Amino acid sequence: GTEKALEKSWTDIVDSHESMSKTQRHQQEALWELIYTELTYINKLTIATDLVMAALSHCHRYGFLQEVSPTMLFSNLPSILDAHQLFWHEVMYPMLQEVRLTGRPFDPLRLEAGCLQFPDRFPAYFEYCLEEERNVEFTRRQLDTTPQFHTYLTWVENHPQCGRMRLGGMQAKPHQRITKYPLLLKAVQKTTEDQPTKNALERMVRLVNHFLESINGYLQLKEDTLALSVAAQRIEECKIEGLSEEIDKYVREFCCFDLMSPVRGVGPNVIRKQLMEETLKVRIRKDTKLVVLLFTDVLLMTKTQKKSDKLKVVRPPLPLERIHCIELKDGCECEH
Repeated sequence: GTEKALEKSWTDIVDSHESMSKTQRHQQEALWELIYTELTYINKLTIATDLVMAALSHCHRYGFLQEVSPTMLFSNLPSILDAHQLFWHEVMYPMLQEVRLTGRPFDPLRLEAGCLQFPDRFPAYFEYCLEEERNVEFTRRQLDTTPQFHTYLTWVENHPQCGRMRLGGMQAKPHQRITKYPLLLKAVQKTTEDQPTKNALERMVRLVNHFLESINGYLQLKEDTLALSVAAQRIEECKIEGLSEEIDKYVREFCCFDLMSPVRGVGPNVIRKQLMEETLKVRIRKDTKLVVLLFTDVLLMTKTQKKSDKLKVVRPPLPLERIHCIELKDGCECEH
């Protein structure tokens, strides 16, 4: 398994530490910080799985807290732990052992292959970050409503093995750790004097940042999709009638509009967003109040239904690229 502790300092294993320049010492300290915090993180995740989740499974065996599953508290945290244990054994530990055996300084280039594999090594973070807020909210709700959960959590958090960690802190650890890698690598790069090594560290920082951006993009995509789904549920199915049953068939085929459908002319990762909603007075035959919804690519004119909270589309959807806006003079009887 992964070791539980390291030497007190990098100077215990690097022979030439006394003859190093200030910059070289700072570089070694930055690399030691990366190694030390990685092992600390792994050990804390291990506490979450081997103590907190194991204690919950023990409660289940005796019929308690059946409504609380490990995934509701920690999502796929065991997968994240597995990924970091592998990262330790394949990347961090070999670099550490090389220094222990030779006494030579830590070589940042030993990190390059592992850091350039971040997207392949750590895909579990997409799911964890997506469900983190839901897990925290579930925990809060259980604390407010379930005395048994409060008792379980009090026992876990006061266990000596827990080291004064709180459940909320454990849930936040993965998000905090994955976003810290660019800072840790930049600290190494800043204190590296060899230009090729500096360039390699720049590549590592760039790729890790790109990986974090891809997680943020994924979360935004999910958030936008959910928001659009909520907006779509408010709107009744758009029904546009033709002049006869036969014409109706063709009208429905070509004139149907699904708010959840892809935005035309862009990639699948661009989700339609609701930008504005206004209740406007429109004069047709008589003054009519319409709820007008402005989306990324379309304008919907709807009317509130008396028997429900839903909105009925009363005019054909207006694609924004075909709309011409003309400012009318004051005093004109037409509004909006």
